[in-house]
Order: sequence, then structure tokens, then C-alpha cells
Amino acid sequence: MKNAIKSIINGSAASGTLTHEVAYLLFRFYCGFTIAKGAGLSKVFHKIDENGTDSWDNLAFGVPQWFVDQVGEIGFTFVSPSFWAHVAVYGEFIGGLLVALGLFTRISAIQLAFQFFVVSFIWYDEPMPFAMYYQQLIFWGFVLIAAVGGGRFSLDNWLENRQLRSNFSTKNLVVASCLVLMPLVGFSQNNVEVKRVSFTLSNPSLKAKDLDVRYFEPSTKQTAGYGFHLGPLQNHADNKPVGTRVYLKKWDGYELAFVLTADDDGRKFDIGKHYEISQEQWLQAARDEEGERIAALEDANATDDLEVFAKQKGLPMVTFVVAGKSPLKRQVHVRAQLPSVDEKTNYGFSRKLSTFSRFEVSYPVGTKIYLCDGPYWNGEVKETLLLTVDAEKQNYLVRI
Repeated sequence: MKNAIKSIINGSAASGTLTHEVAYLLFRFYCGFTIAKGAGLSKVFHKIDENGTDSWDNLAFGVPQWFVDQVGEIGFTFVSPSFWAHVAVYGEFIGGLLVALGLFTRISAIQLAFQFFVVSFIWYDEPMPFAMYYQQLIFWGFVLIAAVGGGRFSLDNWLENRQLRSNFSTKNLVVASCLVLMPLVGFSQNNVEVKRVSFTLSNPSLKAKDLDVRYFEPSTKQTAGYGFHLGPLQNHADNKPVGTRVYLKKWDGYELAFVLTADDDGRKFDIGKHYEISQEQWLQAARDEEGERIAALEDANATDDLEVFAKQKGLPMVTFVVAGKSPLKRQVHVRAQLPSVDEKTNYGFSRKLSTFSRFEVSYPVGTKIYLCDGPYWNGEVKETLLLTVDAEKQNYLVRI
């Protein structure tokens, strides 16, 4: 057991000819360096404006929010999507460099192979095991590196030959590996939960102000917030997650006043003043607003007009539960065709579903439920009839 653990952590498997070893060195270095630079570094230092330049003024340090959202949509929500996003990004960057150097080669290649297994066979809606996806080539490349190890021209082999590890116990080797990965896990631990801050809204003027406080969680597509009428010379204390947007009503609608940051804990905001909003905050606010709009359209429970339709037609409403078939979340598009309506009706939902994600929907008796190959609101797509709603479907569990 002890030798097996040592082999996984620092095995080099240097047994080929010189030509083979040089070729393998180039292969291993290319795989590790390109992943560290192309996949890891490009996320660690990511663009604030995706359409902007590569100058330092347009770069931000840390894992981009779009990647955190993507990880949550795949289904990695245990602990938090932010945790797994940081593990993935710093795994690509640090793990890629370790593979390129041939240090802790096998354990680094194993975690990279797992990441690209997720990308190749889970992230795609319809993964094909032997299709020509470059992500699958990367996956099999790291499987090969994990099996072979560092090779002759690696730091693993160099350290073994110099017997620098001969006095290490298995325990020390495991501790050394943990220290190498400490920046990865330690950084992500700080992002396990969305930080909440306490703040106060103040209206020192003699005129009442109308406010709208909004927060959107992309991984769950849940919106939280409220409208608020703040009277003259009044204060309002609240506690909200970082990223909460506060809008102030103007003549022609609501205008973004400020976005909460982690540094705003205990801060008092005078809503009559102007607060600076960074470019990244503007972009994130726009993404959140679009996410809220789409979530509202996709929320089958938000269609109050369905109840009006059912009442006009004298049809009872039937409520049933929808869930996925796979333990991992998959994107599904479901359209509901209302009874006695000739034209196509675009009621339904588009969500990531798993066996653990269940939610209730309600439709009139006679509604036909279709599974669509793509977004049903974008034109004609292939549809498969799942079921026709009847009274017996009350509290029924439908797995998609």
C-alpha cells in the first residue's frame, strides 16, 4: 500500500529508449504548459470586458463569475459552485505547470483527466464517446500521462535518482502533495459561500425616494429582492449578499445606484449621492438582469395567465413534479401546448435537471408536454411528446 501511494505521487516510469523519452518529454510538456497557459492562466487573469483589449486595465485577478455560473449549471453545487470553480481553475493552472515540469506528475494528471472527463462527457448535452472533440483528446492525453508518470526527463525522476525522497515516509509525501495544492484549496475556501454584508440606506432629503433592491443567484436561477419607499430623513438597515444591486427611481425608470461589495459591510449609503460603479460591476449587473428576465420567462409557476385560461375553458389545473433522470444536471427544454389552441403556445421551461432537482409545475387538463431538442422559443425544433396532462397526473413525478 505504501509503495502504491508513493508510485501515484512521484512515479516516473522511466523505462523507454532515448527517442521515446524525448518524444514523451515534449508531449508531457506541451500538454501541461498549454493547459496552464490557455485554460488556467486565461481564467486566473480574465478580461473584465470580453470584447475589450488584453491590456492590464481590462484584466481582473480571480475566477470569473461566468465560469462559476457554468460550474453550477453542470451540477457541482455541493459545498458551492464557487468552490469547485476555484478548484478547477487553479487545478488547470498549477496542475498544468506541475505536469509540464514533471513534478507530482501522476496526481496532477489524474485531477486534470477528471476535469476534462467532466468537460468531454458531462458538459456536452449529447456527448459522443468517440467523436472528434479536442476536449476528449486532452482527456486521453492526461490519462496517458497519469499511467506513464513523469518519464526519464522529469523532476520526479531526477529527485528519485538523487535519493532526495528516500528518507521520506508515505505520510511526508502526502503532506508534501497537500502543500503543493494548498494555494488551490486555500484560495477556494474563502469563496465557499457568498459573503453577506450589513448596510444602511439613508435619505437625508425632504423628498421620498423609491428604491429597488435586487439579487440574482445564477447557479439556481433564483431572484431575491424588494421594492422600497424610503421616506424623507429616514434610514433603512438591511443585510444582503455581495453583488446585490440597488436601483433608484428616476423620471424615466429605475437607474442602478450602486452594487454591494465585501468592503461595504457596515457602510451607510446616502442615496442622494453618486457612487462609482466599476466596469466589471456594470457587466455583471447586465448579466444578472438578463438572467432574471430569462428565469422569469422560464418559470412555469409564474404564468398566472394559465390559471385564467383554465378558468375560462372550465378546465381544472393539475400540479405535478418534474425531475431529471441523471444524477448529474442536464439541460432540458420543455414546451407546453395548451388544449383547444391551434397556434403554437410557448409556455414551458428550460432548466438544468438532475434526479435531485425537483420542482412543481401546473397546467390545465389536456395540455400536451413536449421535450424539445433546443430552445422552443427560437423557432422550429424537433419535439417528442412526453405526456398529456390529465387529472390522474396530480402530484405525479415526471422524470426527464
